[in-house]
Amino acid sequence: MDWYDIIEKPIRPLVKLLRDNGFNTVCSCGHDMTIQADLTPDGELFRLHKLLFNYLSEKGRLVSYTITVHLEVVKGGFPRCFLEVKFSKMRNLI
Repeated sequence: MDWYDIIEKPIRPLVKLLRDNGFNTVCSCGHDMTIQADLTPDGELFRLHKLLFNYLSEKGRLVSYTITVHLEVVKGGFPRCFLEVKFSKMRNLI
């Protein structure tokens, strides 16, 4: 028995595709057709983190935020990529 057999059938081929190509999948759901995988920040995402971290540290603020990356592929295959930064109840950052 292959360990892929325990993954729900609708999502199994996509999990296998990602794993076979170096993505570390950590969770999947065939009902919602979702896969979660580890992502190592690089490029602009890492630059944004460093910018925010350094700014907040210099201000003596508790460094606590979440950066969520969205990549939506719309009809025709055109990607729309954006990110969202959520700060945990920080005020008066000046």
